[in-house]
Amino acid sequence: MMGKFLVIFVAAYAGFTTADTHYLLSGFFSGTSIAALEFDDAKLSLNLINDITINANSSKWISLDESKENLYVGAPGYFQSYSITSGLELDYQSSASLPSNCSNANYIVAAIKEPHAVFGAPFNLGCSALAISVDAAGSLQSSFANITYDNRAGVHGLALSPQADFIYSADDTGNAVWVHSYNQPSAVIKEVQRISAPDGSDPRHIAVHPAGLFVYVVYEKSNELAIYTRNKSTGRLVNTNVTYSLIPSSFSNYSSYYGDEVAFSIPGEKSLPPRYLICSTRSLGTTPGYVTAFALDPLAGNITSQLFVLPTTGTGGQANAVSPASFSEEHFATTDTSSNFIEVWKIESNKTSTSAFAAAHVDLDSAPANAVWYT
Repeated sequence: MMGKFLVIFVAAYAGFTTADTHYLLSGFFSGTSIAALEFDDAKLSLNLINDITINANSSKWISLDESKENLYVGAPGYFQSYSITSGLELDYQSSASLPSNCSNANYIVAAIKEPHAVFGAPFNLGCSALAISVDAAGSLQSSFANITYDNRAGVHGLALSPQADFIYSADDTGNAVWVHSYNQPSAVIKEVQRISAPDGSDPRHIAVHPAGLFVYVVYEKSNELAIYTRNKSTGRLVNTNVTYSLIPSSFSNYSSYYGDEVAFSIPGEKSLPPRYLICSTRSLGTTPGYVTAFALDPLAGNITSQLFVLPTTGTGGQANAVSPASFSEEHFATTDTSSNFIEVWKIESNKTSTSAFAAAHVDLDSAPANAVWYT
């Protein structure tokens, strides 16, 4: 039976978050818990408020549905769903199983358009990703289609087009980016395109701009952000061969770092475009990792400038995952598995420049994988 926690708030659940207080959840590479944390953006404090016991011995990647009523978890051999109840309780609902030879559940993302299918990728050589149906409440039901690759592929990250009619896959092992179409009425998924990345790139994570014209890919091995243009009708991509370094341009020791994450900031109004694209890279040694942010054109979504490349306060370890806050485009969370902590960073701008700093820090007992913002 899954453990539950309940945090007592002064206000009723309808007023769960104040102007200052926000909540996030974090998974872990090992252990049977999800961490719940509280961030106060006025005091710039971050605190662990509870550990939630889950029905798995790791939670390598977690993701929320659009309504923030369900948490999806990549666990060994399964993708799981938990309903989020009042007081931030988690109730285990269901699992979609993976084949025994493809058990490394690695990445999961939910469509924001109806029908709200969920897509999950195991990080195993030659394995398909899964399209999983959900019931009316958002709980996982069963796999209804495979997202297939070739036997060289090892997909590490997924992203969906704004209308959820195309699926984009970052193939780390096979050094490629894949495009699949998703016909929602027929629930049919078909391969559209495989684009080989430049030698020594290794695409890790991928993000599609809400305007649908640009796709951004983190190249893990070369520590770069790559820009692809996208045909909104066909879903096909063209590699512009334009890249930005995710470590200081003066560095020559690329082999000491691994590019990790790419994510858009989240506007307070859903109708508005994101202002920032935030990326990270991890250190393979004892030097810090790095976070970087880009300014975006508000209409097309192309990069207008690289705002900063800043050292993190730790190496990042297995994951230097960035998680943009849902309440402010100036905040994002990072996870560090080498020193077992989570931080919330704040972006600050003046008339001449934009920078960021680690505004709040909390130490944990084990290695956090990625975090998601509940409020």
